[in-house]
Amino acid sequence: MNTQKYIQSLFSGYEENDGLKDFMEELQSNLDARIASLVRKGLPENEAFDKACAELGDISALADELSLKKRQEVFEDAYMDIKKYINPRRMAAYVIFGIIVLFGIIVAIISFHATSWVNQTTAWFHHNGWHVRWHGGFDRGPGIVIFTGVLLPFLVTAIAGFTFLGLTQETKSLYPMSKKRAVWYTVAAAMISFGLIIMLLAFFTVSMSVTRYGIIAAVSVLIPFVLPGAGLLTYLVLTEKDRHKPWMASILKDAENNEMKLWSDPVIASRFGMYSGAIWIFAAALFILFGFIAGFRYSWLVFIFAVGIQMLVQGFMIKRK
Repeated sequence: MNTQKYIQSLFSGYEENDGLKDFMEELQSNLDARIASLVRKGLPENEAFDKACAELGDISALADELSLKKRQEVFEDAYMDIKKYINPRRMAAYVIFGIIVLFGIIVAIISFHATSWVNQTTAWFHHNGWHVRWHGGFDRGPGIVIFTGVLLPFLVTAIAGFTFLGLTQETKSLYPMSKKRAVWYTVAAAMISFGLIIMLLAFFTVSMSVTRYGIIAAVSVLIPFVLPGAGLLTYLVLTEKDRHKPWMASILKDAENNEMKLWSDPVIASRFGMYSGAIWIFAAALFILFGFIAGFRYSWLVFIFAVGIQMLVQGFMIKRK
């Protein structure tokens, strides 16, 4: 057997790539040089070949590393590159909806300042015909109403567009949603966003004339828009099918199994329960203490830190396990 066939037989089960090919050529060159050196020393060619091959040692580890690297490169080229999933038309749609929302924000800001300037000019010439705040500043309520009203169609359109594009977009880990189902998600998102913006618009509009009914008018807007949209969204989420690709589904399944194994351990579960109990007992004590010292208006922030500490403890226990 010549050295070329011998080297090829060593790597017959590996994927071909440039790195592996260069490595095989260099290996063959070194093997030929070693055989020639042994022959010059008086060793028969067959024995020189066997001795050189024995000195070559175990190269399977390096071959495995080169092959694994190639598999990773192929996997990334096939699944991780964003260009594989976003074609020029879809990219243009993302850009268009981004321009729409930015245009709406700019126009709304211009309208807000223009309205505020007119209101301040009017108040300057008609002191008794305009509302004046107790600290001396002019009421910018009309400007806020104009800002919200102008931004409404642009923002709702952008939210609806991004919702549809995002759900029908294939990614490295998810299959795209069917367009028919994505349309229902888009309708729900549009209804909820429209209702929330109209709620703010109603609140500011009514508050300028009758302050006590501003909240009532704002909440009443939730009934025809936000409530049906939230119901539709809840139904869609509850009936959603798994869109994960097989490799991601396998990873999630393994993570779920590892999580179940971790918390099924009675020692770990009891230890985490004691840590959690201690955290929330201290949090309740600090809430009461800071409430009397600094006021209950700010003491509720203690519970945010308590949630963060509990998550850190949980992460530490998982890492340790």
